[in-house]
Amino acid sequence: MTTYVHYGSDFYNPSLAFKAVNKEKSCKPAEKTGLWGTRESSNFDDGKIVYGWKQWCKDTKYRPETLKKSFRFRLADTANLLTIAKPEDLVPLPKTAPWQLKDMSALKDIPPGEFPTPEQLHEFYSPNPCYLDFEKLMEQGVDAIELRNNHLFSRYLREWNCDCLLVLDPAVIVSMMEESDYVLMQPMSPKGRK
Repeated sequence: MTTYVHYGSDFYNPSLAFKAVNKEKSCKPAEKTGLWGTRESSNFDDGKIVYGWKQWCKDTKYRPETLKKSFRFRLADTANLLTIAKPEDLVPLPKTAPWQLKDMSALKDIPPGEFPTPEQLHEFYSPNPCYLDFEKLMEQGVDAIELRNNHLFSRYLREWNCDCLLVLDPAVIVSMMEESDYVLMQPMSPKGRK
């Protein structure tokens, strides 16, 4: 069973978890919807290395203080996990705006000693954001998306900075908190309030 880690919070509070909601012209769902995580292990099942959130934060020096707080979770056995490993995997998925995978073969066919045209360079280097329709994916039964090989997706899934998991429906989250952690989530009695 794969274990994931969410950084930035000490514990999972189900009452603060919301299904993913589309955000206009964004490759990510609306803020405070869905739940982001990364594999706890440093390798995928096939042995390939996971480039997770912790490593990305260390490499980029992005908000390293968030790494001090984390909680572990896994997905329910019944969860429908969609794995995206290559840009072609995006083609059949529902989107909120028209999108096409760019053909990169033009750069491969340049004869030795010649340079690409400005148009070819623009086609190769320009962003091509893919706005997935998270709500439609949930309607189709997808509970979570796991991105592998994130370096292949920098032009398409902008701001998906590492190999990660996006839980669309929090109903499939199985928290792996210690019993003592649940005490943090209990409401205080009227006598305990100040």
